[in-house]
Amino acid sequence: MKLLAVVLILSGFVVAGCQSNLPSAPPITESLIRAGRREKADGPTLAKGRKVFVNRCILCHALPDIARYNSARLPGIVGWMSGRAHLTTEQHEALVKYLLAVKSQSREHQDFPE
Repeated sequence: MKLLAVVLILSGFVVAGCQSNLPSAPPITESLIRAGRREKADGPTLAKGRKVFVNRCILCHALPDIARYNSARLPGIVGWMSGRAHLTTEQHEALVKYLLAVKSQSREHQDFPE
């Protein structure tokens, strides 16, 4: 009985830790894919970028609120950090495209310019 309780508690932690709806890492939606087209990114590329963001970036720091960053600076910030994270070129490019699509989408919902 104790073993079952431990397994259920640990399962709860795993499920809670695997959120797909993190506020700073929006899921891939039709709206995000439309925003990604401006960055020449399709759904699979955005999904790869989100996966890198959620699984690799968080190893060193909390996930930032992308809406607070300047779009022009995002590629440089990612470039600076991608070496530390040992990202491949494909991961780096997918991450930049995902972040720019998120930023673009968040800008559409703001009442003030960047």
